[in-house]
Amino acid sequence: MAHTCGCHSTQSVSVARRAAAWRADQTVEEVGKDPAALAVLKEMGVNHCCGAHLTLAEAAAAAGITVDALLGRLNRTAGAPA
Repeated sequence: MAHTCGCHSTQSVSVARRAAAWRADQTVEEVGKDPAALAVLKEMGVNHCCGAHLTLAEAAAAAGITVDALLGRLNRTAGAPA
């Protein structure tokens, strides 16, 4: 995707977004679109089907894990959003 915001950056949007990290307020559905992130969700017991509307914070609580553990694993294993 081309960078079109008008800031004159030469980076593409996808490269710029890679610097960010997954956040607790993002939904399971959004994160699950990344295959590596989806694998992490499954491994950690996060309901990625019926719980897709939940935020990562809500989904972590429902899975009995801390959101910090989930985010740490996502950001280490799956990398930042693409």
